[in-house]
Amino acid sequence: MKRAQKCNNNNLTKFGKAARFFVTSSLFLAFNSMLLVYFSASLFEVKVQPIILLQIFAITMTVYSLNKITDKAEDKINKPHQNTKLRLYFITMAIICCIITIATGIVEGLIDVLVLLVPIVIGLAYSIKLYKLPKLKEQLFIKSFAVTFSWAFICTILPILRYAVTPEKVVMVFGYIFIQIFVNALIFDIVDMPGDKAANTKTIPLYLGKKRTTQLLIIINSLLLIWIGACFAYGLFINYLPAVVFGMLYSYALIWYFTKNPDKRFHAEVIVDGEWIPIVAVLQLISRLKII
Repeated sequence: MKRAQKCNNNNLTKFGKAARFFVTSSLFLAFNSMLLVYFSASLFEVKVQPIILLQIFAITMTVYSLNKITDKAEDKINKPHQNTKLRLYFITMAIICCIITIATGIVEGLIDVLVLLVPIVIGLAYSIKLYKLPKLKEQLFIKSFAVTFSWAFICTILPILRYAVTPEKVVMVFGYIFIQIFVNALIFDIVDMPGDKAANTKTIPLYLGKKRTTQLLIIINSLLLIWIGACFAYGLFINYLPAVVFGMLYSYALIWYFTKNPDKRFHAEVIVDGEWIPIVAVLQLISRLKII
């Protein structure tokens, strides 16, 4: 009996370590970026090519592996669970995934390369000094908007490079993704306040304070109410609105939970970064129920 219990505990420990590695290695985030592109393509009603999923996975691994290498000071406080021995892994993944991103872009064409370079260049500017320019993360408001823009841009444009899509749909999808990512970024800034303060990293929560940042988060997320109203007014994405509304409500829940529990950093890496898992699940559900 005791031997069986010990075996089960060992299995749980191994599973926990594997799950933690999956999250801290950015593999989980890269998987979710694939879901985000799938969600974007669903709104556009276009087919997602496998190479696009590979590209967004590789881009995410490139940028966030680089960020893990450069953000040592903040991560010592914000992510004490992160294994410092993973540095070689992050360097290797950043190089390999960057090569994959550029190589697949070249295969597809020059426009693809230019689009794929946007988050990589912004990621580099965020993490390191390019020439004499300051790091983006050292610029209070520019940092948050630049990083959010890069991911909203790539996840909106990448699925439609081979399709003709109306400009209003492009603007609306970009707006929805931008708001969702910006809210998530500010939630992480709240969670990371101790480490960012120690590392002298300028963030909106450190400038405004947690209370006013929470109010700002609610206001930004509430902009989606206007977005939904515009969809009804112009007849856009009507069949997909249940998933869109769910995403908005999910963000309200994230804001409430993590402003009340800012010490739950690892939970944020799972629940906030994993936001697109339940959203895509709802999308699939309404599709199976033939709502779409």
